Amino acid sequence: MGLALLGCVGALKELRCLLGLYFGMLLLLFATQITLGILISTQRVRLERSMEDIVKKTIQNYRADPEDTAAEESWDYVQFQLHCCGWHSPQDWFQVPILRGNQSEEHGVPCSCYNSSATNDSAILDRMIFPQLSRYGPLARLRHSTDLCVVPAKSHIYREGCAQNLQKWLHNNLISIVGICLGVGLLELGFMTLSIFLCRNLDHVYNQLARYR
Repeated sequence: MGLALLGCVGALKELRCLLGLYFGMLLLLFATQITLGILISTQRVRLERSMEDIVKKTIQNYRADPEDTAAEESWDYVQFQLHCCGWHSPQDWFQVPILRGNQSEEHGVPCSCYNSSATNDSAILDRMIFPQLSRYGPLARLRHSTDLCVVPAKSHIYREGCAQNLQKWLHNNLISIVGICLGVGLLELGFMTLSIFLCRNLDHVYNQLARYR
């Protein structure tokens, strides 16, 4: 919005400095997007490994710090939306100490792994954190940040890892993602062309308008 406002003011006031700044910022943004696209396509394996390390670290430190649960809640949301559990499989959660009961060695997983469609049971979902956050607003984060919702691994949970589901989602939506990126890039190129054309022809346009006056 700030960039669009800059271009509008430069065009309305016919200020070359603002139009040049608008062109430069658009060019920088476009070059950054191209660079990111090249890096993602050429360094895909390294990015996958880095993402895997981040997710596994998040799983291992699950609710270790009650005051910092943003990463855990985000991963819970990913599992709930993609219908998956863990990175490779639910076994990724078995080494998390806080998910094991004190009196039992039975493995547990977060409630975001629970497959409610298999049992038509919404009781577990009512205990989950992220629906509570969206239902009650920002103040609910402080109220429910220490809650821990765990279900046994032997119950109805998603058996596929999120890595596989994420690859499926990207594959199914690849055309839409590429189309949106190309559309945004073409719009940026169009705006850059218009801004530089207007910047270079301000004097010519002004002289033409002066004749009609």
